[in-house]
Amino acid sequence: MQICKCWHIEHGEGVCYGTPERDICNCDGDERHCDFYEHVRKRVTGKETKYMTPEDYLMQIKDISLRIKSLEGELHDAEAEEDTEYAEELSARISADIARYKELRLRIRDEIQQIGDNRLSCLLTEYYVRGKTWEMVAEAIGVKDAKWVRTRLHEKALKLFAGTFPKYFLQCPF
Repeated sequence: MQICKCWHIEHGEGVCYGTPERDICNCDGDERHCDFYEHVRKRVTGKETKYMTPEDYLMQIKDISLRIKSLEGELHDAEAEEDTEYAEELSARISADIARYKELRLRIRDEIQQIGDNRLSCLLTEYYVRGKTWEMVAEAIGVKDAKWVRTRLHEKALKLFAGTFPKYFLQCPF
């Protein structure tokens, strides 16, 4: 790990003092994972890294939720086998992931609300934050064709999200 001198914790969140606005940063103090400066990542790792796509960024909520469910299944197995040491370790991981999940959901929900289009904001919130199916999302925004919502409207929402937060998606394919 290459310690980042710009990363600090303020109000329980990691922030980058290297940005003019002291933006929230998810590098956890490791320059290899710098959210903002490609040259920092390249200097430390010796290679270029790509930013997430908007969909990858939003999918973090669903991904961590799946990981929690998997760990809970593993915990159930460990308890059935009476492996208390392993069960305690799994419980601690689950608790940490749940805290991260809640933080991530709130942050991403707040970011989605900033895109400025209520229908597209609702689409992203329903699908990524609330975990609804495309049929349920279509119903929530008053559209009958779920396929159209999933393809055309979803793409439009992702483009708007990427445009609202360009620092996250500098190499975005849109």
